[in-house]
Amino acid sequence: MATIGSWGDFTFYVSRQAVKTFDGLKWDSAAKYSTHERHLKEPLLEFTGTDVESMTFTMFFSVYLGVNPIKEVSKLLQAMRRGEVHRLVIGPKAYGTNKWVITKLSNSLERYDNRGNLLVASVNVTMQSYASR
Repeated sequence: MATIGSWGDFTFYVSRQAVKTFDGLKWDSAAKYSTHERHLKEPLLEFTGTDVESMTFTMFFSVYLGVNPIKEVSKLLQAMRRGEVHRLVIGPKAYGTNKWVITKLSNSLERYDNRGNLLVASVNVTMQSYASR
């Protein structure tokens, strides 16, 4: 099994038996500025710090790729609802300066068999950096 990365005990990997990975990783960072109006001059910007970073990506779960989609979707939902905070590690690198929380999941439950079992799901995951106090 080739492990690509992890977020807590949720592992991204590829093996002969299963594929559980992500696609379209997007990492957003921003700075915050205050604008001070000045008489007869351009406004003056003042750097006030950094904004919360966010990370978005899509995961594809399929029984045809050796993964139980409803089980994986449920794991992500439970982690989000519990407010789990973990490092996001991809390859040898932990991303960001802080740990991450899942703030939003958008689930597309795409294919079912004739008994109502979920066969294929796609999940858009949104995470935000979680700074400790």
